[in-house]
Amino acid sequence: MPDRFLADEAETEALGANLAAATPTGGVWLLRGDLGAGKTTWTRGFVKGLGGDPEQVASPTYAVLHRYDTPRGRVFHLDLYRLGPDGAWGLGLDEALEPGDFLVAEWPGEGGPWESRWTGRLVLEPEAGGRRAEWTATDAAPEGR
Repeated sequence: MPDRFLADEAETEALGANLAAATPTGGVWLLRGDLGAGKTTWTRGFVKGLGGDPEQVASPTYAVLHRYDTPRGRVFHLDLYRLGPDGAWGLGLDEALEPGDFLVAEWPGEGGPWESRWTGRLVLEPEAGGRRAEWTATDAAPEGR
């Protein structure tokens, strides 16, 4: 599992932008980390890396779901803390998501309806002087897709 020490918000955003470049269209990122760990900061970089406006990115804590338009596709950014992994579908996300859309889920829990798509997993943990990021990705697409 790759990992990197991130000294500040700029490095966290840069990691998001770099991983956006490596994420296939329609990819899903599941973000784990305590409050203030940098999940939304990473998402700001991810949106920027897709060519979108990072200034639009806000924490989904209270709104639960945000959508950002980018040249590479729409990004749905959601907080599943109160909803649980299947709760997003109660918001109508299953009807809104198109194959080319990206999904970034904070507090994803275990499992979820995105398991049939390319899925990246990122853990952000505070560390003296910054935070540690560890990530991995899997292509869970069924054969023939």
